[in-house]
Amino acid sequence: MAQLKSTSRDNILDAAQRVASREGAGKLTLDKVACECGLSKGGLLYNYPNKEALLKSMLDRLLEQFLSIASTEERAMAGEPNAHLRAMLRAVAGHQMVDPGIYMCILTASAENPELLEPMRAVFRDSYQRISAECTDPDLGLLLWSAADGILFHHILGIAPYPQAEKSKLFQKLLQLSEEMS
Repeated sequence: MAQLKSTSRDNILDAAQRVASREGAGKLTLDKVACECGLSKGGLLYNYPNKEALLKSMLDRLLEQFLSIASTEERAMAGEPNAHLRAMLRAVAGHQMVDPGIYMCILTASAENPELLEPMRAVFRDSYQRISAECTDPDLGLLLWSAADGILFHHILGIAPYPQAEKSKLFQKLLQLSEEMS
């Protein structure tokens, strides 16, 4: 039964992502999500009692996916210099492929309830501390990490003035600089 509930929740989150991508963050409603995933509104409300709970689960899943990528990358670089920084840069670069509509939903929701971003704040605090501790030049490490996030946010907000190929080159340059730090 737990597996069925998990699958149902994943299907709902997938449907919410499709609605957000297709119609925009401001038009994500429980009715549209229920219709998209083929559930009655009551079935949707059983899993997510309100839009905020749905958005929180979307953020949790996004963060889980991101941390899984970062953790895998960091394990692969265990013992190497700046492993956490490099793992975070690779995870951010990989996450640029995520549909920006998902992030926009979360940003929209967080404007109404900033507490939704607390899990993300905790991850950022942890990374800040780890990068500051592991890098021989903590300022450069933090600058590289911030630059990667800036490139990602250009993508999310749809304001990147450069094409995808240039964005990939920029991420490669950030990775190169992080590897050259001694």
